[in-house]
Amino acid sequence: MNSRGGGPPFPSPSLAFTLASTALFISTLVVPILAEGSIIGVAVGAVLGLGGIGVLVARVVPEPSAQRLGLTPFPLSALAPIGLLLPAVLLVSEVDNWIRIAFAAKQSQTLGVATIPAPEAILLAVLLSPVLEEFFFRGVLLQGCVSALGRARAALYVAALQVVLVPSIVILDAFSGKPPSTAALVSQGVGALLMGIVYGSMRLATGSLLPSIVLSGGIAALGIAAGAFPDRMAIAGFNAPGATTSLAVLVPAAASVAAGVWLLMQQLAAAPALPPIPPPAPEDDEEPGALF
Repeated sequence: MNSRGGGPPFPSPSLAFTLASTALFISTLVVPILAEGSIIGVAVGAVLGLGGIGVLVARVVPEPSAQRLGLTPFPLSALAPIGLLLPAVLLVSEVDNWIRIAFAAKQSQTLGVATIPAPEAILLAVLLSPVLEEFFFRGVLLQGCVSALGRARAALYVAALQVVLVPSIVILDAFSGKPPSTAALVSQGVGALLMGIVYGSMRLATGSLLPSIVLSGGIAALGIAAGAFPDRMAIAGFNAPGATTSLAVLVPAAASVAAGVWLLMQQLAAAPALPPIPPPAPEDDEEPGALF
């Protein structure tokens, strides 16, 4: 089901592309100005780019705006899919492994070494980024694209739009003194696309942004915890040295994710469509009985 019909979609797919590109420009413009790619600069850039543009556009989203934007309570039915989908962090890591092999890229020297990010970096990855990205992409942009494209194509399109933010990773690496990595760029892009589709499906299936925010933050938290405590549960190719991760780990993770996707699709099929966008109100001079 979709919510096509009524007035023109807002934002339209073309406008959504412009908004995403503008958010990228603002984010990557502010980052160099504020402390040359520091965590604070990244955070301020994201707040101004994703948050600022998102709030401005959300103010003119047609009613019922809260329902269209996904600003509704957390549904308990989302708990099971979230739990089943958390092992996706292992699958995304394995995709990164194979992309690194394809590009003959070196493995990170920090694998197997306890790496605890700064507190502000943890807050950015686990809390601020999930909230801003889900609000902007799955809240503001997705609802308008669903009205124009339908659910499936809109979820894919918005996930693809999120990939345009990936070049900011290379920019930050450059400011940190690291040479831009094609493998990292491709890996981050593929990961963002795949998880973006999952987040979009979850938002549409549950009617709320909160489940996709929780899932995104949970996956980020698992990745940070794995790097901070590699001695607790070392997994080759994930948080310990190794070209790839063993099937003994990947098969259960894939089974869990497949079950989560199946459950999510069941909920999506039963979920009501987004409210149609109402047609524009007639101009005063077109109203019946108007003198001018």
